[in-house]
Amino acid sequence: MSTALSLTRLPSPSKRTPTTRLKLTEQRIANLVKPRVSLAYVYDTVTPSLAIRVASTGGRSFVVVKKINGTTQRITLGRYPGLRLDDARQAARTIAGEIAKGDNPVALRKAARARKAKLSDLWPAYLSHLKQRNRTWRRDKQRWETEVSPALGKKALAELSRSDCQGLIDRIGADRPIAANRVAAFLSALLNFAVRSDRLAVNPARGLIRFQETSRSRVLKSDELENLMKAIEAEREPWVSVFLMLMFTGARRGSVLSLRWEDIDLGAAIWTIPAEVAKNKTATPIPLTEPAVKLLQQQLERAAGEPWVFPSAIGAGHLVGLPKAWARVLRRAEIKNLRIHDIRRSVGTAMARTGASPHVIATGLGHRSIASARAYVRLAGEDARQALSEAVASLTTASPRDG
Repeated sequence: MSTALSLTRLPSPSKRTPTTRLKLTEQRIANLVKPRVSLAYVYDTVTPSLAIRVASTGGRSFVVVKKINGTTQRITLGRYPGLRLDDARQAARTIAGEIAKGDNPVALRKAARARKAKLSDLWPAYLSHLKQRNRTWRRDKQRWETEVSPALGKKALAELSRSDCQGLIDRIGADRPIAANRVAAFLSALLNFAVRSDRLAVNPARGLIRFQETSRSRVLKSDELENLMKAIEAEREPWVSVFLMLMFTGARRGSVLSLRWEDIDLGAAIWTIPAEVAKNKTATPIPLTEPAVKLLQQQLERAAGEPWVFPSAIGAGHLVGLPKAWARVLRRAEIKNLRIHDIRRSVGTAMARTGASPHVIATGLGHRSIASARAYVRLAGEDARQALSEAVASLTTASPRDG
């Protein structure tokens, strides 16, 4: 009958960690008892650099303990019994040989992992970094999910080139130059993080050629309105509700997509965009028009129990990926050169035509183009709702949802 082996405390470089030495066998490893401290090491007398590390939980792992450049390093080979003793001894001899030749096996293995790592492997760490330091992390998350990940996520991080990055920006910029510039800034920040965390030596997205940003003046023409509304109504859910919400509020695309029920007061007909989502980085109340309230009431029945007004159909989180649906709407309406953000500009222009003051327009759209707009939120709230309602009515034909 086999007996359990205890781990005795012997002199070692680390006086806190119990160690012992013996000729390891499969049976002796199996008989090792849990140490009374967090970790203990049993060194092999056959292959002196090899040890079995035993945790207080009972877990066992093979490690190689060697000095590299004057510093003691512990290199984990694998867990026992998945890794057998003979294989662990062979791996330990291989590592000892690398060290004898002057190589650094820790650096070699780190470099090998880096060569295999994909850009998508970097994202979880960067997202955690963003959440701690950046209140607008949701916007960057959306850029990752809709723009960067589909194009470059599977690319090996070490093989990511400047031409890969520039190609993505050029493709986006062909139709959305300002969005392309924002993605370029995001991608450069992401890869700067990779450099700072020793995953990359050089940032391939640094200094990308960007697009000149000129003020865009495109708004919906009167002869386009009816076709656009019919094309939106012909779209499938949830896209039809998203596009109508854009029309009924004049809000930004990202704000509508990330809309949460907790941010909406249907009784008061107020939507408060959280500071971390709002472009102006300030909690922004927006008055809701009657069509918007009716749409939200209908959506509440569809999205019951969901935190998001427009939840994703394929996983956690909110809906993303408007460009394809928007392209379908434009083809159906036979409208060219109309971007989603042009809806917001069209609503603002229509509000101005009603005679609304700049302060009222700023309140209605949640905009800070006027520095003092925040001071007018309470005073101009009802005026903004009235102007916004008139503007929406002038832009939209009778919708089946209004009845």
